[in-house]
Amino acid sequence: MYFHHNLLVFSNHILQTIRKFGINLGFISPNRLRVLTYHDIHQREEKTLIAQLKWLKNNWNIVSPSEFGEMIFGAKPIIGDNILITFDDGLISNRVVAEKILNPMDIQAIFFVISDFVDIQDSHASRRFINNYIAPKHKLSDIPEHWRNMQWKDLEALLKQGHTIGSHTKKHIRLSDCRSKSELEDEIILSADKIMKKLDINVEHFAYTFGDINSFSEEALGVAKQRFKYVFSGVRGDNANNVSPLAIRRDSTGHQFFGGLEYVLFNNKLLDAFLAGFGDFKYASDRKIIDQWCRNL
Repeated sequence: MYFHHNLLVFSNHILQTIRKFGINLGFISPNRLRVLTYHDIHQREEKTLIAQLKWLKNNWNIVSPSEFGEMIFGAKPIIGDNILITFDDGLISNRVVAEKILNPMDIQAIFFVISDFVDIQDSHASRRFINNYIAPKHKLSDIPEHWRNMQWKDLEALLKQGHTIGSHTKKHIRLSDCRSKSELEDEIILSADKIMKKLDINVEHFAYTFGDINSFSEEALGVAKQRFKYVFSGVRGDNANNVSPLAIRRDSTGHQFFGGLEYVLFNNKLLDAFLAGFGDFKYASDRKIIDQWCRNL
């Protein structure tokens, strides 16, 4: 665990006590609406995920994508602690997790998928795609052997199980690197149209790739606004205080140690600290930037 993570875990009890004191005095709102981002879940992490989701269910109201939409648009009041579950990249472990863990726990999630990635039929081609677009700074040999894509039949199964499919671009490129509006439209709009036609669904949710503010742009947000009702970032923060549905904050749930690719889930104490907002200050300027983009559109 990184030093600042250890520090958060060590100080979490004190910080939580201060937060409760602030709630009692009326300085801090007792109502929260946060979003979690998961990626690949290795088989050895499944027990950890089960324990984590049980802990969340005991402490948070895990909302469905439709409930989240009602809350962020103000159609349903945000009362207490509410959380939405999302998965990025469309790796095959996502379907396994949905069927083995989410469904028995009656949890509905959003799965953000890369339209060109879903097309791939061959496991070797799947790994090459990951190496070219999802993990471009790594060697092909670094890609975990179990990493491969969900295909259209897997997404159809998730839909039948009550989950939601969102778009995560066409090829998983960094949108801030796009040099023209037509390139942005290809990555953002045409990819979602493809998912819509393949699955016969209305694609309302979009999560931009890599998640940080430097991987997005005001122009990219403007293109996304043309097509989507909801735009999800990778910027930490609470969505309870009049946050635009085009600037949804999300909390990462794991880390990749020392440049590796395998995801390791945070323990519950660390996740508790992040969900309480004790890491939000680091992303304050990023939230201001994306909020200003929304006001400019």
